[in-house]
Amino acid sequence: MEEIIYLKMVEMERNHWWYKGRREIIGKLVRPYLTIPSKILDAGCGAGGTLEYLARYGSVQGVDVSPQMVEYCQKRGMSVSCTSLSELPFRNDNFDMVFCLDVLEHIPHEKPALRELIRVVRPGGILVFTVPALSMLWGNHDILNNHYRRYNFGELQKLLTELNLAIERSTYFNFFLLAPIWLVRKLSRKNTQRTDFQLGSKLDKIFYLILKLENFLLGYMDLPVGVSQLVIARKKNPSV
Repeated sequence: MEEIIYLKMVEMERNHWWYKGRREIIGKLVRPYLTIPSKILDAGCGAGGTLEYLARYGSVQGVDVSPQMVEYCQKRGMSVSCTSLSELPFRNDNFDMVFCLDVLEHIPHEKPALRELIRVVRPGGILVFTVPALSMLWGNHDILNNHYRRYNFGELQKLLTELNLAIERSTYFNFFLLAPIWLVRKLSRKNTQRTDFQLGSKLDKIFYLILKLENFLLGYMDLPVGVSQLVIARKKNPSV
């Protein structure tokens, strides 16, 4: 990932519409599966904004491949290790919940990492994934973020069920923003240094309010399409 993206992550992870809205959506949708206190892993924790949010639910640990991000989190008192997702330094069945938020798309071959995440969550435990959706949205934002893919309909669910996980819930979000984000990406294709983070304060507030509306709707329904996808899966008990 380019250095400019790291700087933006540290600067905006706590206040940018995308991070704020995603945290609130995840917090609402995982609540039915939480046992408090829980032992939680944030796999690919970045600058630690989600780690801090999840701390209200129990004991949290994070891992990330970026030494800069790990150092930043450790200086803020978070329990974070610098390691690859395909070689996690934890014993089997160690966590109640594992979060892997917008990480899988950065990994060339995600199955080894998924097997490790499944290994460290207890039987009956929950894994929460978010990924960028729809290959038609591929653009400079994906290139600058070193994405290998965006996930099309059914791809992530198929991958998880092949690894013997039970799908508890699957929904899209950023439903209302699909058309404007598609347009922004098409118009900014010639500007290779521009990412979706650079939208301006007015749009930031508007987009955040739109995600709050989606968060309300997600309390009653799944959204059929969107810029992002969220999947909640359960590790089956050995007898199942």
